[in-house]
Amino acid sequence: MMKKFAWLGLSVLLLGACGTKEAETSGAGNTLEEVVVDFNTGQSAEAGEKVALSVTVTQGDETVEDADEVVYEVWESGHRSDGEMIAAKHTTDGVYEAETVFEEEGLYYMQAHTTARRLHAMPKQEITVGNPDPESIVPDDSEDSEGMKMMEDHSGH
Repeated sequence: MMKKFAWLGLSVLLLGACGTKEAETSGAGNTLEEVVVDFNTGQSAEAGEKVALSVTVTQGDETVEDADEVVYEVWESGHRSDGEMIAAKHTTDGVYEAETVFEEEGLYYMQAHTTARRLHAMPKQEITVGNPDPESIVPDDSEDSEGMKMMEDHSGH
């Protein structure tokens, strides 16, 4: 009788191991594809008007409906330390939106800090508000001034 239980226990362990291995590899294909964040917001706006900050998040051929976080950082050129963080809400088809109002003419930046599927992207876009005096525009010298996308794999954390 004890032998039967030993064989039963062994086969349950083997089946369990197969299931675990399959579960680990079945989703692995998704984590290797880059998460892409595309801006829907125009590159110009008028002072004092509501502006929809909007991005579409995709991975491969599919829209990402389950991003962990999309937060817009918005600042006027030369004044990043005075910028604000605005949390976005998921609407539909991988689109994440928030609203803001640019009170004064100037050159502004919006950066979409996006965390989805253990990857992080933070693309940046310029928005010209009104017709700013070119003399008032300060070059953006922050570390990501080239608008590069940073991708990190957070799977080890």
